[in-house]
Amino acid sequence: MTGTGNHLDILFLTHNYPRHYTDFAGRFIARFATLVSERDRRVGVLAPHHAGAAFEEERDCVRVWRFRYARDAAETLAYRGDWGGVSLLGRHGLRAHRRFFRAFERGTRELIERYDPEVIHAHWWIPAGWIARRHAGGRRLIVTLHGTDLRLLQRHRWLRPLAARVFARAHVITTVSSWLAEFLRATYPAAAGKIQVAPMPPEDGIFTAAGPKRTGNDPPLILCVTRFTAQKRNGVLIKALGMLRDRGVRFCCRLVGEGGALQDEAKRQIAALGLEHCVELVGSMPQGDLANEYRQADLTVLPAVDEGFGMALVEAQLCGCAVVGARSGGLTDIITDGDTGLLARPDDPIDLADTMVRLLGDSVLREELAKRGAVAARQRFSSAAIVDRFLAWYGT
Repeated sequence: MTGTGNHLDILFLTHNYPRHYTDFAGRFIARFATLVSERDRRVGVLAPHHAGAAFEEERDCVRVWRFRYARDAAETLAYRGDWGGVSLLGRHGLRAHRRFFRAFERGTRELIERYDPEVIHAHWWIPAGWIARRHAGGRRLIVTLHGTDLRLLQRHRWLRPLAARVFARAHVITTVSSWLAEFLRATYPAAAGKIQVAPMPPEDGIFTAAGPKRTGNDPPLILCVTRFTAQKRNGVLIKALGMLRDRGVRFCCRLVGEGGALQDEAKRQIAALGLEHCVELVGSMPQGDLANEYRQADLTVLPAVDEGFGMALVEAQLCGCAVVGARSGGLTDIITDGDTGLLARPDDPIDLADTMVRLLGDSVLREELAKRGAVAARQRFSSAAIVDRFLAWYGT
């Protein structure tokens, strides 16, 4: 690895980071790195290479290095799959995974030797946290768990002793929601004193209520910003929308997003229920366009179960949109039922339909929840406050 300069304050290790400016992979980590760099911290990032991406670049005052772990055509472990953008425990074979981990370790070791960072911040306990614990030396180690890596521990108990080694080495362990922190404390009581809760910061300069609202006699707009995975429970939402139609409720719904194995299934379900005229699947879009979608919507809904956090709901609140979520996972950090939004029972399309009908039929309630939700989101999840907390944990 090349580069100039001989020191970094903070080195981020991650398997998921934007490969180019319009890439959505790991966008929230890139934004966080930029915000930290704006506080006069020298920040570097090590992430996997992907065909067409630069091996080294400076982006928004953050230095980025990408390690090669195979030929371009064979670099297929990262930036894919439902688990945080990397295919672990998948079909690639042990040899491919060994190459990936060895290349990640080699790149980490070289950057530490060359730039002598004061802090290592590993995003996800595996692979980044596992590698960091072996090479951080006496440096301060922060490990952030984003949710998908904790679900690995729920599904594969044999991984828990490996994670325990990472947590034992870390100085601070952060989770993006209280729900994840509770699971972590219960599973690893020895690490309880290290655990802190802080989501990644929203793009609160883009997601604001400033902008045109929808007017006229159009049917109410229901928005869902999602991926097409089992966890997101898009099928539950589509069933609930079918119930709204059967009750004679006028609406249109846009599911914004892409990725995941269940997109075709969602299309089939929409067709089977005869909802093509009022339910639209829309691909991912630039953040500015997404902010306009939130402002135009009458409500934003996310029925996901065991969601690590639920940033889409925070974005919607910041844009002045009323929100509905499932009473599950990190969504309960964002929504206080009846105050900053409404919560429906998980995996219950009837209750979800009832909850949406309640909001669509009561404009006063919708406006009150939207206003209180926007205030709460700005107070609890502002970029400045979140970065302040991490800088204190970094100790730099």
